[in-house]
Amino acid sequence: MKRFLMIAMALMIAAAPAAAVMVQIDCNAEVEFTQVNTGPLADIIPGDLVLVQFLVDSEDYMDHPTFGVRAYPLILGSMEVTIGSVGPIAMVDPQPFGRTAYFNMRNADPVADGFFLDCNTDYDVWPVQIMVPANIDPYFGFKWTIGYEGDTFDSLDIVDAVGTYDFTGLTSFYTGLMDAFADAMGFIPSQTIISIETVATEEASWGSVKSLFR
Repeated sequence: MKRFLMIAMALMIAAAPAAAVMVQIDCNAEVEFTQVNTGPLADIIPGDLVLVQFLVDSEDYMDHPTFGVRAYPLILGSMEVTIGSVGPIAMVDPQPFGRTAYFNMRNADPVADGFFLDCNTDYDVWPVQIMVPANIDPYFGFKWTIGYEGDTFDSLDIVDAVGTYDFTGLTSFYTGLMDAFADAMGFIPSQTIISIETVATEEASWGSVKSLFR
């Protein structure tokens, strides 16, 4: 009987609910200026709120071989952009030229911390395009690059970075909508919020364990 209980306990541990750890990023801002005068964003005015949300998997990343950057691919279909009363707007999928959209964390790169949303992992050169037609590029690119003092992050682990980032320790920002090389709309960021979502992916019960011995 003791052996049975030990085996059953081991099986229950092995069959315990697995959790897919998803990290949610919220980017909050307000419109500073706009040069967009056509399409669905034509009526946006300074002061309108900007709300952006997307998910990444904390275990899905790649580290830059040279810079202090860790790139987390966005979960496809998770990005939603709302500007004023327009939205939610999805990101273009797939991104142009088959690029991957990343949430990049910077730690001591070389002396600064921060993050940038981009289809590049070296620096912010290819903003993530969203489903709103532009004039030069086919779509507008959403740019979110924030710099902080070098002691903001302790590591490149996004789970360790869970929290709210505002103007405290802020050193630089470049946020808005891009149309190729042009600043089509500028944002003043207020907060970037990194939080955890835990989703159960498997269920087990004592009954299911006992059934293994029938």
